Amino acid sequence: MADSINESNIGFDAVIDKKKSIIYGAVLGIISFSLGLAVLFVVKDLNSFWGVMSMSFIVSIGVYAIVSAIFAFSLRKSNGGYWNFSIALKSIFMMLALATVISTIGTQIYVNYINPALQEKVVTHTINVTIEYMEKNNIPDNIIDEKIAELEKQVDSIGKITVGQILKGLAITLMFQFVFALLLSALTKRERLLIKQDQN
Repeated sequence: MADSINESNIGFDAVIDKKKSIIYGAVLGIISFSLGLAVLFVVKDLNSFWGVMSMSFIVSIGVYAIVSAIFAFSLRKSNGGYWNFSIALKSIFMMLALATVISTIGTQIYVNYINPALQEKVVTHTINVTIEYMEKNNIPDNIIDEKIAELEKQVDSIGKITVGQILKGLAITLMFQFVFALLLSALTKRERLLIKQDQN
């Protein structure tokens, strides 16, 4: 008696659906870009210190992470409902990387060429809200001065960002996206079980 494996159920090493990854990446990039702008428009008029500090995390990061996870599961479904960790990582990172590039380029074009005053309003408003919060909580003047100086540097740098700085920021973001892709790959990994059949 010899054991053989039913070939129709071997591990199911799906191939990367590059088209779907690109489509989801483009959609996710537009969503990320829109969320980023929404945060800027809300923050510039938000008078709560903690509201200002948490908006980016809750909206830009929280919603982005949820949508990314939904898209990751959709990618797995398009691959037959099963994929191994390697295929998951390649598919998901392709999606996240494209989304990052689209969002970064879109944001830079908007805040530097289409509406350059928006970013300055946000940073200036953040300075005012931060100072007010620190003064209410009796933060030492030297710490307040350090924070103001830090924020004022952001104001001075508006409109002066170089291509090199953009690329550096993009590279750092892609590193974080790769780590996120690892997490999503571990979460969505799903392989078929090997099924053995006995043959006489």
